Amino acid sequence: MSDIEFVFLSQADIRATGIDMKTAMSAVEDAFTLHHKGKALLPFKIVLDMGERDRGRCNAMPAYVGGNYDAFGIKWIAGFPQNPRKYGMPRGTGLYILNDAEKGFPVAVMDCTLLSAMRTGAVTGVGAKYLANQDSEVVAMIGCGVQARTQIEALKVGVPNIKLVKGYDVNFEAAKKYAVEVKERFGIDAVAVETPEAAVRDADIVVTVTVADEPIVKEAWMKKGSLFAAVGSYQEQEFEVVLNSDKVIVDGLEHVIHRVTPVVALTITNGMLKEEDVWELGEVLCKEKPGRENHDERIFFAPIGMGTEDLCLSYQAYKLAAEKGIGKKLSLFGNA
Repeated sequence: MSDIEFVFLSQADIRATGIDMKTAMSAVEDAFTLHHKGKALLPFKIVLDMGERDRGRCNAMPAYVGGNYDAFGIKWIAGFPQNPRKYGMPRGTGLYILNDAEKGFPVAVMDCTLLSAMRTGAVTGVGAKYLANQDSEVVAMIGCGVQARTQIEALKVGVPNIKLVKGYDVNFEAAKKYAVEVKERFGIDAVAVETPEAAVRDADIVVTVTVADEPIVKEAWMKKGSLFAAVGSYQEQEFEVVLNSDKVIVDGLEHVIHRVTPVVALTITNGMLKEEDVWELGEVLCKEKPGRENHDERIFFAPIGMGTEDLCLSYQAYKLAAEKGIGKKLSLFGNA
């Protein structure tokens, strides 16, 4: 029996491919479009919860995407919030296994910690591209951890006119560090603020990337015409922030409802919104539903994160690595 070779890509290898946010956003757009057109298979995310705050959890996210991808794979990603404090190690780590859809063999196993952060940012970036006012200048970033970096990186691509980022974090030092990094890395003016209200008021785009289990953002602070991107715990805003929005848009409605806890799911299960009141971004990309229709409408965007997005981005990283001869070839059966 002949052996099967696959390539292993470390995080350093992924960086060496040169994959950038524009590529990530293009891959995510493909994922939304192909999923909506029925050219994808997407089981519900499996969550292995060992106590999200006290210990951690691990998500398994399988998917198949057809079209030019014709591949399937699975992301296995852990988030252990206490790691930085207790062990001086990253909060999150992950692996992606990418398989050929013709024979079913693995073609790559790769670190997906960086890719996952890029993917989450890219989803917000694509959302902002279609749902934010393109003259938006001020971003409120609620939560200034690792994910806040890729969020602003993607927003800069999706909404190039951004001029100011206001960062809020329960750890004010983290907010100050973030502001400095945004200035240096992205050339955007940034300030650390001491309250979430100071960040949100007058912001054209509000992004929440925290693990909060109670509302941080109040309806009274929201600006007319703003985009709210709920990316963190999905519980960081008052229900009224959702209910008073002119449009509520998600990445995959059945996946949001299945997760139960996101605020959009709760508004539906509690009868505050009907399922038909909530659209998917894929419908917008396929021009079946309108995106932003005027300057004054408020839009609430709440992506849950779908395995199709990870697959398309991991596939692009694999392609770039193959083109550049990056990665270590390994034998599956040990016969090579």
